[in-house]
Amino acid sequence: MKKIMMVFISIILLFSITACEYTNFETSEKIIAPNNSLPPISGKWRVEKYKRVSSNGITDEEAKGIVGSEALFHQKVVVIGNDLFLNPSYKIKSVNTLDYLLYQYKVNPDFLDIKKNKIQIISMTSEEQCYYEFIKEADDKMIVSIDGVFFYMNKISDDIEEENLNKYLDNGINLKKGLNAEDNEILRSGILIGLKYSDESEFEGDLVKYKYRTIWICSKNKVIEKIYDTEDLFVPRKTGFWKVGIDSIEFKDSVRDLIYAYPINKDSDLLKSTIEPLKYAESIIESINYIGNDYISIETVEQNEKSKSTLKVLPVDNIRNGSPIKISDITGESGKIAFYQGSNKYLSADYKLKNNYVDIKPDEESFGLVRRNGHWIFKGRINVSEGSGNSYMDFSVKTIPPKELVNYDELAVSWNAVKLRAPQAIDVFTSPNEDIAIVMTNNSMLIYTIEDGELSQEPIRKIELHPGEKVVMNEWATGKYIYTWEEEFLKNMVSVIE
Repeated sequence: MKKIMMVFISIILLFSITACEYTNFETSEKIIAPNNSLPPISGKWRVEKYKRVSSNGITDEEAKGIVGSEALFHQKVVVIGNDLFLNPSYKIKSVNTLDYLLYQYKVNPDFLDIKKNKIQIISMTSEEQCYYEFIKEADDKMIVSIDGVFFYMNKISDDIEEENLNKYLDNGINLKKGLNAEDNEILRSGILIGLKYSDESEFEGDLVKYKYRTIWICSKNKVIEKIYDTEDLFVPRKTGFWKVGIDSIEFKDSVRDLIYAYPINKDSDLLKSTIEPLKYAESIIESINYIGNDYISIETVEQNEKSKSTLKVLPVDNIRNGSPIKISDITGESGKIAFYQGSNKYLSADYKLKNNYVDIKPDEESFGLVRRNGHWIFKGRINVSEGSGNSYMDFSVKTIPPKELVNYDELAVSWNAVKLRAPQAIDVFTSPNEDIAIVMTNNSMLIYTIEDGELSQEPIRKIELHPGEKVVMNEWATGKYIYTWEEEFLKNMVSVIE
């Protein structure tokens, strides 16, 4: 039983991934924090049964071992099995049941025996890490998804003995001290880097098609052992890890790109979207410029007489069917003002072409993210008519992407210091632990250690890149969570990078 509970704990850590702030504009109707001192989940709960949604993930034996276990929820502490969280906080979402379950978990309400049209989603976080998301249909019934299995929990008591509560609090404080001491002895950092590069074997007219891969780099006390990579984008999300990539559907005279996104513990053949075998008169090529925990920035090129190119940002949960978000949806009024200030400045500077602009007032949805000097920045796009075709002009949007879009975007070493050490650098990422730095050049990835705020004299590892390869994702893990990330990453078809 102890072994099973340890498996349970390690699975739970899947939820301890970056960016707990979450707003899905397609499925979320309202997000609120509890307005009183009582948590939205309290008392003692028991896992009564489970229902499998995927053949992957934890085994039936492991799932059966979880059934019958108890969980304790208090405003000061949450205990689930042998795992303990201090000072939990909650967010509550009221959502449409069908939309949410389809987009988030790819299941119908009937599969989970949920009859209500509206349900509450309660996200529990602790110390800025995301741990659980509960589906609450009634006050005494909840469902939680863990690695391809839904577990049903029933409330068994409102009361928690004061003696047990104090014991848990004392154990939690001591455990936290122990973990902090351990972390001081072993400094752990891991990063998932998503890359895109042109596929030289596939061109559609003048259009370039792209391939994607993800590299996993893990450092322990500034020592790096094996480095791995895998095809497509391996994306950490608060519901687990997802695969994201692009399928190309070929017709007689055209090609249609389709972006897919699915949890790794689901059947990819069922989740990759299909398209009716219609004959398209034009090719539509899509590429990914950025992906985070909840949003993706893409560029779409239509190969027709005008070859129009557009930018848009979409929720990952609803890539295929969702509408692009506006920049004000994610940044508020200040971002909207910055967007139009950037476009107006560009229009004023390029007055000779002003009569050719298709979008004199560009749409708020026409924006994306790009890398510049070690940071993610916004850019907007204006379409331009040039003779018989279309072109576009991009402009800077001077506002910082919020944490809902970009989780960690800090540098422990200044850009100028990076260029002094590595003049060929075009980009850099530094760990939240400030122990390693990843420096990108035009043809390689250089890994440096950081000593007293400066890069080491020489890189400790070098990775060769494809020509023109660009970063579209960077997600950091620290401390004990690097083990969970690496374990899940290695379940894929990975290769060791020498």
